[in-house]
Amino acid sequence: MKEIIINLQGDLDFKLGEALFSKLEELSEAPRRILLDASGLNSATLEGASILNRLPERFPDSKFAICTVQDGIDLSSDGKTSIPIFQDRESAKSHLIAKDDAQDQGFSEGSPVLVNCPICFHLLKIQNSGNYACPACSAKFFVTKDFRTSAFERLL
Repeated sequence: MKEIIINLQGDLDFKLGEALFSKLEELSEAPRRILLDASGLNSATLEGASILNRLPERFPDSKFAICTVQDGIDLSSDGKTSIPIFQDRESAKSHLIAKDDAQDQGFSEGSPVLVNCPICFHLLKIQNSGNYACPACSAKFFVTKDFRTSAFERLL
């Protein structure tokens, strides 16, 4: 997993939240550990905090943490936050690098896993990574060790 530290500065409003969101979308799809350092924030609006708290659902393969939030700044939306908040950068880093069995183990051969067909999105239960054919649409696809499916393309 790649690691990124983002220093938030100024006012966390809709504009800054959308800028952060678009920058994260520009990065490759690889899972990441993302540390959001809020020590430079002056304030946070409900819209900005809401965008921040939607990051884990938008990037489910990545792991997030927020550190050094100044007193008086509320990063929760609807009274809750989906990203853990830490007092200092070191404790946030240790949370991010701690082994999370479900994410860090990856695909263990032989254990059943549910994947979607990349063509018709039919849900399939598979045992191993490798080549598969969808029983619903007969599309052929490959399943990688990190749960991704890739359809085969036919050359005419």
